[in-house]
Amino acid sequence: MNRFFSIRLGAAALRALGSAACGGRAAAPDRSPELAALCDEYWEFRLRQDPVWATYLGDRRYDHLLPDLSAEGRAAERRALESFLIRARAVTALTDADRVTADILIRRLELSIEAFDHKFYQWDVDQMEGPHVWLFELVNHHPLKDTEGRRTFAARLQAFPRYMDQYIANLREGLREGRVAPRIAVDRVLDQLKAHLAARVTDWPISTADPEGAATHVRPAFEKLKAFLESEYRPREAPGLSALPGGEAAYRFRIRYHTSLDATAENLHRIGLDELAAIEREMRAIAKTDDLKEFAARLRADRANFATSREEYLEGFRRILRHVDAKLPQYFDRLPKTGYEVKAIEEYREKDSVAAFYYSPPEDGSRPGIFYANCYRPETRPRYTMAALAVHEAVPGHHLQIALAMELEGLPKFRRHVGFTAFVEGWALYTERLADEMGVYENDLERYGMLTYQAWRAARLVVDTGLHAFDWSRERAIEFFREHLALSDVEILNEIDRYIIWPGQALAYKVGQREIQALRAEAQVRLGARFDIRRFHHEVLRHGAIPLPTLRMMIERWDGE
Repeated sequence: MNRFFSIRLGAAALRALGSAACGGRAAAPDRSPELAALCDEYWEFRLRQDPVWATYLGDRRYDHLLPDLSAEGRAAERRALESFLIRARAVTALTDADRVTADILIRRLELSIEAFDHKFYQWDVDQMEGPHVWLFELVNHHPLKDTEGRRTFAARLQAFPRYMDQYIANLREGLREGRVAPRIAVDRVLDQLKAHLAARVTDWPISTADPEGAATHVRPAFEKLKAFLESEYRPREAPGLSALPGGEAAYRFRIRYHTSLDATAENLHRIGLDELAAIEREMRAIAKTDDLKEFAARLRADRANFATSREEYLEGFRRILRHVDAKLPQYFDRLPKTGYEVKAIEEYREKDSVAAFYYSPPEDGSRPGIFYANCYRPETRPRYTMAALAVHEAVPGHHLQIALAMELEGLPKFRRHVGFTAFVEGWALYTERLADEMGVYENDLERYGMLTYQAWRAARLVVDTGLHAFDWSRERAIEFFREHLALSDVEILNEIDRYIIWPGQALAYKVGQREIQALRAEAQVRLGARFDIRRFHHEVLRHGAIPLPTLRMMIERWDGE
């Protein structure tokens, strides 16, 4: 994501791009065997490096392992990536389609290598995806129904103390170099650890698989992390990345990483303000008032606008998505073979989690994709935003795009399973607007809820850059959201704290959506009566989750067929 493409492809080559490539299948006769082998080798390396992700994808070969977080492990990984990069740059005699794959591979390798320079691992204290969270969540993906699955899970619990020692060693390294996590993240993680340790081990999700391992190996590791954070760790008060040594360069990297563009924080901040102003004009037209704060206060005061129970909230999403499913064939000529389901975020992590998220199915389709909805304090969850949230996380948003990418034949596996953030999140945000065209929103209040979410993503551009480039305090970011968004305080606090620990990720949504919308508008003008929305969506999705410059190149060359 750190450089623009300079490839010129012909229309025939672009049409052929989705039909054959490398990785997991024999290369077509006119394809480069060297690139095919390199793609396969790189993918196998990725799976070995992150065995938990391999399990999540349905690959069982590494179910007994955890990642290596040690300095030696990082050094070995960097050497391997640099070797892959040399080889990728040296591949010659490529077809146009293979050149796209080679360039995406080079882009990924360059980003992965550059990330080492910014040492994000030194301050990785994360209330959303830290080891005390993902270990519990792993029971949803690790095979536990047979003896071998239980054995490999037990091996992972036995390896967890070593993993935790490496994790703490990285944080100690950060202490020595002045790279430490923000206080809010440390406070949230400590609260989570205290809750874990106050509960009976037999009530932990992992105890259903291995209660002895949970008590013998995991509990002492959690206690060690808690003691370290309480007695030795000194978090920073400033929430932004710019407060760290090399923080300005690190944030520029994260902008490129998540947007796939060489955008500046100043430009993104300005785009966010302009987008927010335009969306608020739409909101005022529905609210029939210039005072959106007063209108939002009236919405919050009406209990009929909020869920009454966890069960009602989940069933509401299922009802909405049944309605959406029936409309999909009018807008898409291909739908995923693998289905999806709606589940509640588990209670052990719901308090500190976002409104919703999506987990893709494994490669073999043995389980559906999962739309996780946050049911914590359902009385604070507005009904009028449910439709926009459902289409974003399930269909035609994340599930449709990601499951289709996994099912693409001919593309290398790393392209089917590894997406660029701006494409993935930009597509999902695009579908929130698309759902209005589809007739998903049943009344103006649901349409207002969609606009609330559009405004939320525009405000992210302002707040993320404010926090990490312009020295905003957490309190200033919270007040900006309260001033402009009809979100509950629970949602606002969790969102702001997410941007603090994940610099740049929140930028991807609006950046990607704006590009997809622009490309669609340009294609409609260029093709006129030949423009077909189903074919346009097919062309956008059939290459996998590619960088935005690559997507632009594809759509500009698209002939409408």
